Amino acid sequence: MKADEDVRMISAEAPVIFAKACEMFILELTLRSWMHTEENKRRTLQKNDIAAAITRTDIFDFLVDIVPRDELKEEGFGVARAGLPAIGGPANSMPYYYVPQQQQVIGGTGGDHQEAR
Repeated sequence: MKADEDVRMISAEAPVIFAKACEMFILELTLRSWMHTEENKRRTLQKNDIAAAITRTDIFDFLVDIVPRDELKEEGFGVARAGLPAIGGPANSMPYYYVPQQQQVIGGTGGDHQEAR
């Protein structure tokens, strides 16, 4: 936002929203990468797991050109995606991760709490 000359001011809430969106993006990519790690019976997340998650998930299409091609080749993915089972597709249905809305405890003392909704 600071790099764009057309943006003069931003509201105080905008950076908070961007931070939360980034957190959710990283969490989604990490979860899908971890699925690939477990499929390969490993306990350490590697670059090729992230590359596989990007390649196998449609919402990460914008990152395909950013991921180095050698990581994709190591896994045998090549350029074509048609032969891959899509994560989140019918064969392996993993829904997108949604953060549940947090409930806030209001007032009261002892065990006498009410939940805000």
